Amino acid sequence: MATLTIKNLHVELENKPILNGINLVVKPGETHVIMGPNGSGKSTLGNTLLKHPAVTITKGKITFGKLVTSEMKTDEIARAGLMIALQHPQAVSGVTVTNLLTIAARKFAENQKGFSPARFREEIKDVAKKLHMEPEFLLRSLNEGFSGGEKKKMEILQLSLLPAKCLIIDEIDSGLDIDALKLVAKQIVRLQEKGVSLVIITHYNRILRWIEADKVHILHKGKIVKSGTSALAKDIEKKGYAAYIKE
Repeated sequence: MATLTIKNLHVELENKPILNGINLVVKPGETHVIMGPNGSGKSTLGNTLLKHPAVTITKGKITFGKLVTSEMKTDEIARAGLMIALQHPQAVSGVTVTNLLTIAARKFAENQKGFSPARFREEIKDVAKKLHMEPEFLLRSLNEGFSGGEKKKMEILQLSLLPAKCLIIDEIDSGLDIDALKLVAKQIVRLQEKGVSLVIITHYNRILRWIEADKVHILHKGKIVKSGTSALAKDIEKKGYAAYIKE
């Protein structure tokens, strides 16, 4: 496992400054939660970590272990084990869930012996069952015709089956009813138990009822303005962000 380190990160989106000096260290196996009001830069931070083409790093550095990921391409970053669950996953017509995951897993395992597509497909079914996803979803085109909640489950399904070392999970709780949220949270806990590092981006405290966080950070106007334990998230739920944000 590797440490994710963000140093003095400044980022622009469409020539507009969004992140204004982010500093963050996520050690192996840690779970960090990024909270903040709309427009604070949370999703931009997640997209920047995976080098989304719409964002531009103007200053600062991102490293993952010995790798300088801020200078790498998105596919290289993903192969290093840093991956993201998107807030708004895209549909991919003509590519079934099972085929996509099997091809991706084979690519990750290309230098290893013993990869079995048949066995891996059984693993896909097993995780899908834990998420209460019907088997037919695995044979459909990725996210095509899926509801918002189904897309979020699909993101967790994919990240649970690929060899992730650090996951960025962007607002996985939006679009999920309480039962679906519990199922997703259980799967996230399984990832924690495997030693996967997590950066969970969210507006609300509710997913933290089932997931233990090491640190909680408040992001405002592109800067982390407050950090604390999981108790901070509970205080935000009671007091709102205004108690911690100075305009």
